[in-house]
Amino acid sequence: MAFCAGLLVITEALAGGGPGGAVYAGESVAIDTDGAARSMDAVKPDVPEAHPFYISVCQVDHNPDTGALEMSFRIFMDDLELALETMGTERLHLGTEREAEKADLYISRYLVRHVVVEINGRRVNAAFLGKEVELDAMWCYVEVGDIPVFETMTMTNTLLLETYEDQVNLVHVNANGQKKSLVFNQQQVTQTLEF
Repeated sequence: MAFCAGLLVITEALAGGGPGGAVYAGESVAIDTDGAARSMDAVKPDVPEAHPFYISVCQVDHNPDTGALEMSFRIFMDDLELALETMGTERLHLGTEREAEKADLYISRYLVRHVVVEINGRRVNAAFLGKEVELDAMWCYVEVGDIPVFETMTMTNTLLLETYEDQVNLVHVNANGQKKSLVFNQQQVTQTLEF
C-alpha cells in the first residue's frame, strides 16, 4: 500500500508525547511524514469481519501389517467442549491443567455416538486410545483392530452437527494402496468408499 509509505503507526499504548505534545491514548493513529496525525480508521482497508468456520479433520489409515484401522480426529477444543456440554456433560476444561478426570471417557462416548464405521457391511467397534492438545485443537486417537484387506468402508460422521449448522467434517482415508477423501455435513452424514 503505497500511501502508507512514511507512516509511523502508533498503537493504543501511546499516551502522549506525539507531535506537538498531543495525546493519542485509546486510539490507533498514523503520523504522516509531515507530522500530521490521523485516525487509523482512515487507512484501514474496508474488509468485512471474518466469519467463523466449523471444521473437523479425520485421518484414517489402514495398517496392513497389524490389520488395524487407525483414526485420528482433529477437533477444535472449544467446539468439542460445547458439544459435550450440550449433551449434559459438566464443563471439562479440555486441554487445561483443570481438565476433568473423566474427560477421556466423555470424549470416547461422544466419538462412538457420532462416528460409525462399517467394513464390508459389518459395523466395527473402535477403541479410544487417547488425545493430544495442539494449540486450540485436540487430536483424538481411535483404533479398530483385526481388519483384513477390505472392499468397502461406510462411515457415518455427525461430529458437531448438533452444535453447528454449517459444520463440515473432512475425512481422508489411506487403505489398500489408495487415498480417498470424504466431506460430511448436515446434508451428507453417511458415505461409502469402495476399494
